[in-house]
Amino acid sequence: MNTQAIRTEIEGQVTVCVLTSRKDWQACLWSLVSFYELSGLRLPLLVLSDGTLEEGHIRHLARVFPDARILDSTAGGVAVSNAISGFPNCMRFRSANVLARKIIDLPILCGSPSILMLDSDILFLKRPEELMNRLDSNRRGRFVFLRDFQDAYYPSRSDIKRTFNVDIAPLVNTGIMFADVSNFEYAKLEHWLGHLDVQNHPWAEQTLWAMYAGLDRTDFLGSEYDVTMSPHLESDTAVKHYIGPIRDFMYTEGIPFVERQLEAIGH
Repeated sequence: MNTQAIRTEIEGQVTVCVLTSRKDWQACLWSLVSFYELSGLRLPLLVLSDGTLEEGHIRHLARVFPDARILDSTAGGVAVSNAISGFPNCMRFRSANVLARKIIDLPILCGSPSILMLDSDILFLKRPEELMNRLDSNRRGRFVFLRDFQDAYYPSRSDIKRTFNVDIAPLVNTGIMFADVSNFEYAKLEHWLGHLDVQNHPWAEQTLWAMYAGLDRTDFLGSEYDVTMSPHLESDTAVKHYIGPIRDFMYTEGIPFVERQLEAIGH
């Protein structure tokens, strides 16, 4: 990638946050470049390593995003461990499941009242007008997600309702999530984790975000943001979430498409 450095704000009301790894750092870079360049926004950026990023990866990320906070797992871990020291279930979950850092670490480390969380396998294909309007409105207490094609929860919504009397929306996907994380209530996670056997489940973090938002506070982006199993790009798609089974198409179709989009707007 030969893009020029993208300057971002140092602080603000909304921070863009990503958790990435040695395996996914290049996809993450494309995800971030596509968001910033196609939206024109310059929101503060936090990149959190899952513990596997190497110095070369960090230098490359910092060259493209010189104003970003790029934290290794040790630097972020001290602040997080201090903040959740009174919540042993949260601490165990964080140690057992690397994706737990998206709900345990990021509300602490983002440094702003609201968070825009992006997965590394998200590509923005055109100016994300609806998402930008959501960010501008910044309705406190609301949670905005992508709409999945299935319920990717563990346990099921009915089990969660029966055990905790918590209603959650169907089809929540956290590939993109805009959320109010001011006064984040770790006590809720602590209680739920004390009764959920989800330590290593890949859907655990997403399930907890859906529970935390609850049915009444959950909103979805429109259909042009929906998660699908189709590997190909549709003309009305604003965002493509390259989930596991279609991940290779991010490199063969998605990134070349974004490159052409950036060239067309002079980047």
